[in-house]
Amino acid sequence: MLRLHTPRARLATMVLALALVLASAAAVLLAPTGPRAVAATSSAEQKPTYTVKEGPTFNTAIGDQQSRRAILDLLLQTIRHTSPKGQIKIMTWNFMNAGAADALIQRAQKGTTVRVLIDANNNDEDTDNPSFRRLKKGLKATNGKNEKGATKSFARMCRGSCRGKSGAAHTKMFLFDKVGLSRNVLIQGSANLTTAAAANQWNEVYTYVGRDKIYDFAEEIFDQMWRDKTTKNAYRAFEGSRYSLYFSPYYGKYFEGDPVQQMMDRIKCKGAQKAGNANGRTIVRSAPDVIRGKRGMIAARRLKTLWDQGCDVRIAYTVMGRDVKKHLNGGGGRGPVPMRHLVQDFDGDGDFDNYFHLKVLTINGRIGADRTSYVTFNGSANTSDPSSRSDEQIGKLVGKRNTLQYQRFIDRWFENPPPNAGRRADADPNVDPYQHVDMD
Repeated sequence: MLRLHTPRARLATMVLALALVLASAAAVLLAPTGPRAVAATSSAEQKPTYTVKEGPTFNTAIGDQQSRRAILDLLLQTIRHTSPKGQIKIMTWNFMNAGAADALIQRAQKGTTVRVLIDANNNDEDTDNPSFRRLKKGLKATNGKNEKGATKSFARMCRGSCRGKSGAAHTKMFLFDKVGLSRNVLIQGSANLTTAAAANQWNEVYTYVGRDKIYDFAEEIFDQMWRDKTTKNAYRAFEGSRYSLYFSPYYGKYFEGDPVQQMMDRIKCKGAQKAGNANGRTIVRSAPDVIRGKRGMIAARRLKTLWDQGCDVRIAYTVMGRDVKKHLNGGGGRGPVPMRHLVQDFDGDGDFDNYFHLKVLTINGRIGADRTSYVTFNGSANTSDPSSRSDEQIGKLVGKRNTLQYQRFIDRWFENPPPNAGRRADADPNVDPYQHVDMD
């Protein structure tokens, strides 16, 4: 995860944080301050009219505030419209946003049960995280002395994977059972609840509304994470006709159970009908964020094979292993696979400031005998070895509309990459460009 450090990056963060604080200031000032204090509810809460829209949301690291804050604003609005009688359950690798802390504490003060989980490495002696510490203290203060545990609000941490033996607590999912007129809202994808996710990253999330089975499944996994104990048979899958959801950790020499790579084995490059490109070739778009290690090489071999077999393949990445890059750039077949390194050093110091944080694969064309397939995978999992040991979620979305939205977003930035500044004369020649980028 990028830690904001350059003058321009710090300024962008301050502007975003100030905007969020101002936006929520009035509501925060009016909120009750005692444990589970009951205030007069607003007319909006008495007669809710807010509805949550289902589908994908994308944000960009450059552009106007609306484009950059699209996901952050979605999460804040969903939090603010959650019923006082509802529940909010959040698992985010990192929590670092003042506006989100304000909104969650306010909800808890009004009666909403709030639970937030993060990875302990993002709140330790080496990481200054005042937003999370204030959230933790603020949520605890809303609990009544004799209140039952089931309705108490807390923020806590997992050291390593919450459900596994090692790795990280890397899942990014947000559950809301009552939001305005909407019920059982699940939001999952690549975005953490941080200012950096809006200021320095390209991200995506998918919102499910009223899909009770997938919501209940995700909530069951969250409740397991909350206990922070090793879970037997930790790899879990919910399979639906249009929507599926998978949770790691999973183990095995060849990463058995990886739904993304299993699907890649079924792709056929020719013979697409009412799908694919103009020549009937299957379109594959890979935006893995990180692709390296054994798992990355397994994926790279599949992608190179698909390219050589005639698929329309593009890869947009942030971190790529040397051996993976060598393989994808190798000769034979059709030659190198088209790739784009989507990072931005906008001040010329040699250190990447902004980067593509999506973990997405889209397939538009033929899968097995189905010549008209549209499938998208999204979620929190990089294409690297640590993701198999960590808490991760992978979503599968079947359908033309969603797949084309993801495909077009990747194509947009593949064809129009963010501009990079020229290297400054005073830049450190030995700087590590990835020093502030999460490598796995």
